[in-house]
This record gives sequence, C-alpha cells and structure tokens, in this order.
Amino acid sequence: MTASNPCPLCGQPLFGWIALPPESAEASIGMPLAETDAAERVIDRCESCGVAVEHGLDVDLAAEWDAVQAPGGNGRPTIAVPNRASLQAAIGVQGWAAIELSPGRLLLTPRSLALLARRNGARLEPLRWPLWGRGQAWMWQTLLNGLTFHPNFAREVRAGRLRAANARGRLPFALDSVVTVLGAPLIALLSIPLELVAALLRRGGELRTRPA
Repeated sequence: MTASNPCPLCGQPLFGWIALPPESAEASIGMPLAETDAAERVIDRCESCGVAVEHGLDVDLAAEWDAVQAPGGNGRPTIAVPNRASLQAAIGVQGWAAIELSPGRLLLTPRSLALLARRNGARLEPLRWPLWGRGQAWMWQTLLNGLTFHPNFAREVRAGRLRAANARGRLPFALDSVVTVLGAPLIALLSIPLELVAALLRRGGELRTRPA
C-alpha cells in the first residue's frame, strides 16, 4: 500500500483503496478488483479521517461543501450522503451500491464530514443514521451485487440506463434478470435486519445532518 497525495481534509497521506473496472470490462460475478492499469479509476482513502477520493483529483472544499447541502424544510439546508464508514461499504468495497452516489467528489465518513464543515467555517448538528430509506436500498443492492455480472443491475435497469442492447452480453443480462427476480426477496430478508443493526450501531449506509 503506497502513500499518495495528502488528504484534502486532514493533510494525512492517502493510500490506494480500490480500482474500479471500466464499463467495458468482461462480465464477472461479484465485481472483482481490477488490475490497476486496466481500471477506469483508482480510489484512494485516508486512514486518519476515512475520506475516499479519486487518485490525483484536485478537490475544491468550498464546492464540496456546497454539493453536500440540499434544500430542506424551513429554508434550512439538509445533508444526506453515503457513509464510507458504513457496514455496507465494508461488505461491498468496490461493489458498494452507493460508491458512485456521493453528491460531491468525496466519499465521506462521519469524521471527514465534520472536517469538511470545519474547513468551510461551519458546524454540524448531531449526525443521524436513518433506519429506513436509501440506506436500506443500498444495502440490498450491495448484497445483490455479489451475485450479478452487472453492478447495480436492478437500479440501472429501473432507471433505463441498462438494457440487453448495451449490456456486457445478452446471456449475462438474462442471468442477472433471473437472479434479481428470484433472489430479491431472499436478499431482503438478510439486508433489512443487517442495515437496521448497522444504523443502530452508527454504521448505517446514509449519513444525515444539518449545518448548525
């Protein structure tokens, strides 16, 4: 594990975490770690604050702070981001369903989110890990990713981004369809209690808070 550029939040070294395979990669179950020279992107992580960021990427912390804030009730912004310190992220690694869903360029943890706020002269209300909602969907999809050829198959098909015509092959697409339909209820029996326990232990898939 080789140190990379310093962490944009705490200044500690970044280390290589995962390599995400390109969309054109051959179909293989479980989203295995790609060879670095064949990967589309390499993601580094900070072992101090836990943040993850694409290797070599310049990060604008003001832009990141703006990106994580969304309009909320009473005219106050709300923050809801995937939690890189979650149980589902540890289980899925590069197959984590929320790995591409951060509103900014940083994959945040509770500590790194607090540092992002501080670096922008702000403070946060106490963090929450919702028991229901997106975190449950992400845990379900993460577990299902271990059985399918295509990452996030159910979500991508539902959104219309994945069809048999642009899949990694018609046979892998057909097999993923069968696995998803037959496996969805069984996976939910495991994913729902697993995410509930994770959220209660403050390792849920989604972090929620507001600027104080």
